[in-house]
Amino acid sequence: MWFFRVLGWLLLFACLAVLVGDGVTALQTGDLRFVAGGELWYRLDPGSLNLLQALVERYVSSWLWDKIFVPGLLLPAFLLLMIPGLLLSFLARRKRRARFF
Repeated sequence: MWFFRVLGWLLLFACLAVLVGDGVTALQTGDLRFVAGGELWYRLDPGSLNLLQALVERYVSSWLWDKIFVPGLLLPAFLLLMIPGLLLSFLARRKRRARFF
């Protein structure tokens, strides 16, 4: 369980880093725009995103890529990091033991 708790916190820290990056960009340009998940992924490693697209379209279904993956990748990146981070942190939290006096 500790692994999922740590992974949840790492995702939340990554979410915070993306939000800070969006804030810095907003201060520089004067326009608040949240970076999309697919755009962030492409900035970090474009080859893996292209590989995922090719694998899904070729071996699974092009419908799945067009109707599920693309709308997901168009969501703001901080949401794609925050939601699983919160879920993992909540589900893997330490259980408090009842104290009897």
